[in-house]
Amino acid sequence: MFSIIGVNMMTRYVTRVTVWFNSEGASPSDVVKKLTELGFEPVRGEYDFIYEHEEEITDTNLGIAILEISRALHISLSGLSVLYNLDTHPVGDYVPLRVIDAELAETRRELEEIEKDEVE
Repeated sequence: MFSIIGVNMMTRYVTRVTVWFNSEGASPSDVVKKLTELGFEPVRGEYDFIYEHEEEITDTNLGIAILEISRALHISLSGLSVLYNLDTHPVGDYVPLRVIDAELAETRRELEEIEKDEVE
């Protein structure tokens, strides 16, 4: 977030979440389902999921946005016996798994075409 002579500049933020599963707790698929229902998206990298805040956030409403998503996450994961860590930062580099899956599917299709052409 940037401030120029007392003026709040709005920034897009994401909340990133890491989840630690417990063998005595809910299944990973149940946890993933709960997170995706909240709007979190699986990603590749240091974190397991990200939530892209829809609105741009200023320093005056950043705390409220963090509390809202934290509360929703806590309520959703309550009783599942998982641990989680979250942090909220300006939008940065991340790659959603859906994008990776789409790229892999395209690569597989291209390889199949190449193999098909080599056989003919």
